[in-house]
Amino acid sequence: MQPVDLVCLCQKNDLKAYLGEELNACAPWITLKYPDEVADPETIHHALSFAPGPDDFAPYPNLALVSSVGAGVDAILRASSLPSTTSVSRVIVPEQAQMIAAFAIWQIVNRQRQMAGYAQQQSRREWSVINRTAPSRFPVGILGFGRIGACLAGSLRGLGYPVTAYASRARTEPDGTRVVTGNTGLDQIARENLAVVNLLPLTKDTVGILNTRFLEQMREDALLINLGRGAHLVEQDLLSALALGRPAMAALDTFENEPLPADHPFWRHDRVQITPHVAGDADPKTVARFIANGIAAFEAGQKPAGQVDREVGY
Repeated sequence: MQPVDLVCLCQKNDLKAYLGEELNACAPWITLKYPDEVADPETIHHALSFAPGPDDFAPYPNLALVSSVGAGVDAILRASSLPSTTSVSRVIVPEQAQMIAAFAIWQIVNRQRQMAGYAQQQSRREWSVINRTAPSRFPVGILGFGRIGACLAGSLRGLGYPVTAYASRARTEPDGTRVVTGNTGLDQIARENLAVVNLLPLTKDTVGILNTRFLEQMREDALLINLGRGAHLVEQDLLSALALGRPAMAALDTFENEPLPADHPFWRHDRVQITPHVAGDADPKTVARFIANGIAAFEAGQKPAGQVDREVGY
């Protein structure tokens, strides 16, 4: 392979500290650089990014490929300085889908089996069986039915949970998963399920999709799990909905502003569970190999495995 200089462009994370050693181990032909280590920006054809500033791409007129370190590319596509001709790729690794599915299942099983109640009983030294709903009577709705949504749906069905998914095309999958679409399908997901898991990509059509209209249709005993993007959720709408009694709980892993500000009301809300964007943390070595393989494919004139359709946003 010809040597490739890869510039890190991210306002929130130190990408060189995150992937530098792993990229050097699996692809020594790649040199990862901070912007101030680039002597001539015109020689840069590749960038590594996740949460760039609006002007971060401006110094690099010959940028050909931006590789995201995660599955999401919405912040990259929003950057006004991203050239219209630049390709964008995202990380697609089975491990990440499995981790996100397992995280969602952990939340769902905890809710379905009322495990929080046992922790409270333990503190009181109380031995008592808590009534629970069988998996077959605990329907789950999934917003988004791509690779991760399909992984989650298959795992849930294997555990006995009925599953309905929301996507751009209605159908019934071979495993029996119903896929609904449109406003009618979205309303159906909200009304019918005891747990709703958001896995949608963030696009102009999905910003704010978890809003008052959706939340007020959820069941009073339902759990909302947001593993998509913070901008999917209208935070004030959720606070208002919780005050009115639906949904019963919210488990949030992504937020509009990260880290979540210390004075945010979610921190002290007894019906909101917070995790710091950890549902899909893939192994850095796996991420580095995927990115290196994508750059190698691109340099060979091929389409990287994670190349994004910039028109649709994923």
